Amino acid sequence: MAEKPRDINRRINAVDNTRQITRAMELVARTKLYRTQSEVQAARPYSESLTRLMRRLVARGATQDVDSPLLESRPVQRVMVIVFSADRGLCGSYNNNVLKRAEREVRELLDSTEVRLITVGRRGRDYFRWRKFDIYDQFTNIGEEADLGLAQNIGRIAMRQFSAGHVDEVRLIYTRFESVFRHPVEEIRLLPLRDFGADEGAEPTGQYIYEPSPVSILQELIPRYVHNSVYRVLTDAKASEHAARVTAMKNATDNAGELIEELTQQFNRARQAVITREITEIASGAEALAQQRGQ
Repeated sequence: MAEKPRDINRRINAVDNTRQITRAMELVARTKLYRTQSEVQAARPYSESLTRLMRRLVARGATQDVDSPLLESRPVQRVMVIVFSADRGLCGSYNNNVLKRAEREVRELLDSTEVRLITVGRRGRDYFRWRKFDIYDQFTNIGEEADLGLAQNIGRIAMRQFSAGHVDEVRLIYTRFESVFRHPVEEIRLLPLRDFGADEGAEPTGQYIYEPSPVSILQELIPRYVHNSVYRVLTDAKASEHAARVTAMKNATDNAGELIEELTQQFNRARQAVITREITEIASGAEALAQQRGQ
């Protein structure tokens, strides 16, 4: 049975209300994206400069004289995996992509090692809790922007666990922000600290003078490097989340617009059918009345 024009009009109004909501959410997410994107762009130069400095110090052999457990490499028997996700949904496949990758990595590690899992974001916590994974620690209500305090807390936990020998390696799984439409899932090793990307190209070392000494500078920079690495990952994850939400809400808004067009066409056809039926009934009634008068 064909829908009545009144019912179709109600559906149009309902879809239009949904479109207004998704459009508003898109604008809000776009505003947050601009802000977090600026944070990503501002954080990367500092991170790159810090990495270059660490690489120069390593090239001068400073690590040989530094007494830091964070530089110690040992057989990997226990791994800490830190997964960065969102607190909320409505961001397309963002959460699904990073959590599926994290689950696959954790299951592979569990075949031969002990895993200590830390989740950053409510979606990650709920995902692994529902699948009966043991969660060592969790961070929720992480806000809409990258928080340096949160990054430092995560970094301190990782350094403390590694230094105490409770874990032999720390990995971060997150979504690296490249553009609004591209944010691939990445996995990096945070600890132990080794070459600081020394394979990316030789750094000149002869023209630098370090005071008080390369060893003392490296000793001071190691925890700062760890905290900065976590903060950089957190900024990338937040920017990727907002970019995914912008795309998802824009697609939802566009789909609602297309649905409204289809429903409008159905409404016009239904209304035309009602008008045609009414005209036919009037004509039939007039004809029957004329026949009665003729008799």
